[in-house]
Amino acid sequence: MLIYVNQFKLVGENSSQTAFRTVAGWLKNVTNRHFTVAELKSGDEFSINRMKVRTYAAVDLHPYMYSVLFTHPDRETKGRQWITEIGIREEEGKTTVSILLETSDISTLVTEIPSTTKPRLVKFLQQNGELHNETVGLKLLSFSDTQESLKALSFEIERKERKHPLVLVSNLKANNKPVINPQKLQEQLLGLAQVVYSDEEINSWEMESTLGRKYSAWDGAVNIIYPSFNGNDCHTKLFSQANLNEVMTSGVHALQYILSHITHTTNGFNKKKHFSPSAVRAKRQKDQRTLLKKRFEELSEDKEYQDLAEQAFAQLEEQENLIEQLKQKHELEIEEQLIANIEIQDSLDKVKFDYQVLDIRFKELQGNTTKVGEPIIIHGKEPEFYNGEVSDLVIEIIKNQLVNNTKQNSRRHHLLQDIIKHNEVDGTRDSFAKTIKSIFSSYNGLTPKIKSDLKNLNMEAVETGTHNHIKYIDDDRYQVAFAKTPSDAKRVGNNIARDIKAELL
Repeated sequence: MLIYVNQFKLVGENSSQTAFRTVAGWLKNVTNRHFTVAELKSGDEFSINRMKVRTYAAVDLHPYMYSVLFTHPDRETKGRQWITEIGIREEEGKTTVSILLETSDISTLVTEIPSTTKPRLVKFLQQNGELHNETVGLKLLSFSDTQESLKALSFEIERKERKHPLVLVSNLKANNKPVINPQKLQEQLLGLAQVVYSDEEINSWEMESTLGRKYSAWDGAVNIIYPSFNGNDCHTKLFSQANLNEVMTSGVHALQYILSHITHTTNGFNKKKHFSPSAVRAKRQKDQRTLLKKRFEELSEDKEYQDLAEQAFAQLEEQENLIEQLKQKHELEIEEQLIANIEIQDSLDKVKFDYQVLDIRFKELQGNTTKVGEPIIIHGKEPEFYNGEVSDLVIEIIKNQLVNNTKQNSRRHHLLQDIIKHNEVDGTRDSFAKTIKSIFSSYNGLTPKIKSDLKNLNMEAVETGTHNHIKYIDDDRYQVAFAKTPSDAKRVGNNIARDIKAELL
């Protein structure tokens, strides 16, 4: 099982020596045996108890490439082998170190899933060497509670050149502190993903307005925003405060849990860039063929012999090109499959994501209201044309019932009083009614001003034949008709306002 794949570029003088010395120090830490740089470059094999270290080198032509393969059995799970591949490439004053960690289970009795972890070698490299300044996640990315900062974050999210995930960490609303430490999380995700965090109190509504709900996170949630993979949208994975608390309660380390979701996506892409022992051996063979052909061209004098050799070299190159084409095709298929899997997972997560966001919003609104008790009205399929349309109607009906059809001090009387007491009228309906009365107070025909004022109320005036009709925008079920040319402006205006209130409000 593939656990972790990552690459780092070391810069500065003697970056190659730094890389080899770091690998040697790491090996001494895990094997208790000291390795020299010469041994790691030797191409030899070393056995230490039940552990093995194999080294490979391709140094005939630049760039020089090396690989160190370290294998050891799992200390706790019998039948499981851990494999660490370390590739080192020297070129143009910089050194690239590629790290791959995987397990190999040699028994069907092994059922325990290994946890994802960052190899300690990554920390050693960061401590001993100078990482390239373009290394992903070299430092925490911060943002502030301003429109400019949120727009900059939105640009980074949608930037087509971005090839790494962004991990947005939010604070709890109660204390403005994160559920997990963003700095520790960034250390885990070094080279894989960029953590984005703000210690300021962020307006979640403003964030959602600027970034969109899909790319936002609040109240302790963590949102992984993957690259667009040449598409239009970025896939996301949201972990709410409840998710993270549940993970930590179960005994799973939250940092490793998030790391596992990152590597689940990045491993496939990073493995294509990894140079394994087989890649080093293939380069060594190719370099040897190149040198052999060059030497042959310099020394050969027999024309017939030279022609046969050139044909042999041509066939080898043709086979090599064919293998390379098949390799590229296979890598493309793997990449397409990875993207397809991410899209499927994204679709499955979307329903959970929407539910979590709505649940957070609902609790947030509950915390901001003075109302007590449980909701008793279920909103049906009819949309509201203005705030409080449904609730105000229900409260009005309850008030009429209380006044006209309820015995004083009865159980029904007390229940209705209690409902009215704890449910405030929104007042938008009354406000609309006053506005409409004002609009038509001196009505003398439709004007652009009247049409504009009606539009602000989600209404429109439709001119047909000798009459006009007022209705809600995009809903023709309720209409108020009136003459185009009024005979009495004041009386007609009052009648129109009365009819609108009766029919539309």
